[in-house]
Amino acid sequence: MNITVIFGSQRLNGRSHEIENDIKSLNVNHHFDFIRMAEMNIQGCIACEKCSDTGSCILSENENDDFNKILQTCITNDILLIITPIYSPYPSRLTAFMERLLSISFFPYMKNEAVKPLLTKPTGIFCYGSAKIEDDKQLKILFQKCLMNKYSFYEIDYDYINNDKEPNKNYKNVNEYVIKTIKSIET
Repeated sequence: MNITVIFGSQRLNGRSHEIENDIKSLNVNHHFDFIRMAEMNIQGCIACEKCSDTGSCILSENENDDFNKILQTCITNDILLIITPIYSPYPSRLTAFMERLLSISFFPYMKNEAVKPLLTKPTGIFCYGSAKIEDDKQLKILFQKCLMNKYSFYEIDYDYINNDKEPNKNYKNVNEYVIKTIKSIET
């Protein structure tokens, strides 16, 4: 399996770095593409809705913008993992990526029922704070708009690959939660 791992953190040497090292030390038959949002350049969505006609974002024409590179990796690989700290609420580069992904998933689909680029993509979303695994419900509800044609604005309707309702009781930290989820993925 080829797995895209997006680290939402703005920091390069914090918890996300620890998790990446833990993943790299695994003895699994998966290939990982690590995307560190701290290294990416992504402009926020300008809500021009031009993607409704083209199916792609016009901002990606800028050679300094990494949105298309990230999106192509997500599309090409078999599984997507998003691992992010909770700030207020999410790190700005991850938020910019999500805004643009939601636009190119929503507007073309609404106008001409174009296929969403990540429709039915197996996905795991992990949120953490300084001391514990944080509630991932809101981010999962937001992201399922990219993964489904019919979704709820209130409930998680998508079968995410990580769906533990009480991860703080079952794992000592987010690192362990991510690692055990990866180990559970069938090859």
